[in-house]
Amino acid sequence: MTMASAGAGCSVGPDQGIPGSMSFGVLGSTCAPDRLAALRDAGISVVELPLAWDRYQPVDRRVDRHYVAQVQQQLADCRDAGMQVALSPGMHYPPKWVRKLPGGSLKGSAGGTPKKAGAELVFSAKVRETAHDYLAGILPELGFNGIAAIRVGTNAGGELGYPGPDDGGHEGEFWAFGDAPQSGKGLAEGVSPSPMPGWVPGSPSWNGSSVTDGQVQGWWDWYARSVVDAVAWQIHELRELGYQGRVHVPVAGRGVLPADKAKAIKGRLDGRANPDGAQERGLDYPAQFAVLSTLPGVDVDFTGLDDISAVEARNALPPQDQCHPSDDDDVLHDSASLWSSHRYTSALARRAGLGLVGENPGPADWPFTGGSPRSDSISDQLRRAPQYAKECGMTMFLFGFEACLFEGKEHNESGVNVDDYKKVIQETRALQYPERSRKPPV
Repeated sequence: MTMASAGAGCSVGPDQGIPGSMSFGVLGSTCAPDRLAALRDAGISVVELPLAWDRYQPVDRRVDRHYVAQVQQQLADCRDAGMQVALSPGMHYPPKWVRKLPGGSLKGSAGGTPKKAGAELVFSAKVRETAHDYLAGILPELGFNGIAAIRVGTNAGGELGYPGPDDGGHEGEFWAFGDAPQSGKGLAEGVSPSPMPGWVPGSPSWNGSSVTDGQVQGWWDWYARSVVDAVAWQIHELRELGYQGRVHVPVAGRGVLPADKAKAIKGRLDGRANPDGAQERGLDYPAQFAVLSTLPGVDVDFTGLDDISAVEARNALPPQDQCHPSDDDDVLHDSASLWSSHRYTSALARRAGLGLVGENPGPADWPFTGGSPRSDSISDQLRRAPQYAKECGMTMFLFGFEACLFEGKEHNESGVNVDDYKKVIQETRALQYPERSRKPPV
């Protein structure tokens, strides 16, 4: 699930912190009092409230006070209703003036600029400066009372990773080719420039010599580490502003599988062993989760519960979609490549000792979501995704989206509603799954 969404889990909701329990919520909340009452009656205790940087500061050095007042009222209504709020700052919706700053947008290996991506938070010192000003401006005005979690990410959907491989209009672009990562000009403090400036993935040589496996491995490690370090920077900013609650890092898919990474390094990152574009996105979850595990209060938010991979894994013989207690030990075996994305990524998160929450991908016909015509319908997602969340040991499930529950067939062909969700909540709470032994999240 992408869209301006966020999971929760800090100042704990009613069910969090109880072994085997799971709280329920919705994404994309309006915080309308009548909807909040219906959600509360259904057993929902958390709502995600999306913000938008471009609406807060549409012009440089000018804040839209009307927008601030609107968000403050939404937050007050949620608090008055007794809801915990998962706050999505919306830094992946930057104002146009930020993207137009020198080095304000990522640059691809084929010269493209991402059409859907946010600003260049990974390498640009200037963009990070403006992002700091945004957070330091809006968060104190909202306050942290009742905030269950704050979501941080780096791509257009607010998830961990670079843009997709074709977001710049060229096939298979990597995204570290601006002046900052290549020459160090305008590079953010504490960020390293490319260890092979000028080298483009897929090229067999660099500076007149053949590229070695070790050099490609080093470049890949730098590329993947840089994007997770941008998430770590955002978490540091939140802590400096006084926020001590849970932070959610949304992730999609499985990332680059270890066996695929080995083949890709041998192939000089030329596109082989890259079934879903995870290489260009820089998704190396085993290494990146290890970084996140060093930061207190972090939860991995899996955004695709009951996505296409779950449908395919469910139809395998034997089925490979469901989490099992032994998954934490088996996840690094080659057989794990047959698992659904949520099963694989959940096991990696648990091994790293990270907290774990989840979302369904959402309707197929909505922009910026993970739903597709090949994934389950929204009614099937509502039925299956919470069960996947509970059996995988997640502490929270957030349904995407609130609008689907109140606006019926305008947003989904099956017309699910709050009563349907209430029934699912009751049924899911009655399910029993074996406890998973893992290091508790910090």
